[in-house]
Amino acid sequence: MSGKKRASLGNFLKIQLGYLFFRLWTSWVRRIPITSLSYYGDKLGFLSFYLLLRWRRVALNNLNLALGKEKGKDEINQICRELFKNIGRDLMESCRLNDFEDSYLKNFVRFEGKDHLDNALEGGKGVIALSAHFGNFPLMSTRLINEGYPLSVVIRDSENPRIAKDTRSFRDALGIDSIPDEPRMICVSRCLKALKENRILLLQNDQNAPVTEAWVDFFGYLVPTFKGPVAFSLRTGAPIIPMFIIRNPNHQHQITIHPPFDLKITGNVEQDIISNVATLIKVTEAVIRQHPEQWMWIYRRFKRARDVKTGEQLFAKHL
Repeated sequence: MSGKKRASLGNFLKIQLGYLFFRLWTSWVRRIPITSLSYYGDKLGFLSFYLLLRWRRVALNNLNLALGKEKGKDEINQICRELFKNIGRDLMESCRLNDFEDSYLKNFVRFEGKDHLDNALEGGKGVIALSAHFGNFPLMSTRLINEGYPLSVVIRDSENPRIAKDTRSFRDALGIDSIPDEPRMICVSRCLKALKENRILLLQNDQNAPVTEAWVDFFGYLVPTFKGPVAFSLRTGAPIIPMFIIRNPNHQHQITIHPPFDLKITGNVEQDIISNVATLIKVTEAVIRQHPEQWMWIYRRFKRARDVKTGEQLFAKHL
């Protein structure tokens, strides 16, 4: 068998086995009582912390980069353990989103600052909801739909096409309008269409971006950050409203909706985009600092990081 055929077979088996595991896991989760999801998610996260060594290493490296100067080793390790437990809880809950009754969901996820969103939508230009991979973010989308808001979300699907197809169907069933992040031009067109229809466009600005995006300070490092939220706002007049979901100690959730972001406009479009992206990423950073155990430190957010003062590329293979 040629190398090309072996690689093709290996990829086929990887897809099939990954999908089989996905179906077995979701089937198991759907047999668990809803009131026990947090308990089992906690245990799943506890085991994952010790078994998923690669993810744990990435998370600890990121935590030390971002918080190592202000937190000790024991505290960082504790944050990492709680992170994995929260991921376990989030996964369990997200798998059951379409099983939550309206009354349960309204009690399970409360709003703070909802008037900011309602007032912004009255402007008729749509709303750019700026968020992050923080807390149980799929649950936030479900709750917004449950409250009657028209919602479109830019999504990066799983690399496994079978899993991606199932998760798209799952979001469709929940009433979430999913916009794939690729191809880029189609994504941009659909985002603009959503705003024109006075929908909420949910964007997350915390993932690693291409080098052509805005380089801004995040936890003391220059990192490329998506320009989309600011660029869309400047183009359409849609307000940007930072919005995050937080897991409370009782494992209920709160969606905190901030006042509309005040764009600083000088007339230099490119510079305006970069300066406003820089301010917005600091809003996200502040939320993460308040609840560091609820952000996805397992992402390789700092792999393209540069020194803030010199702009020098920081080469760290482990990132």
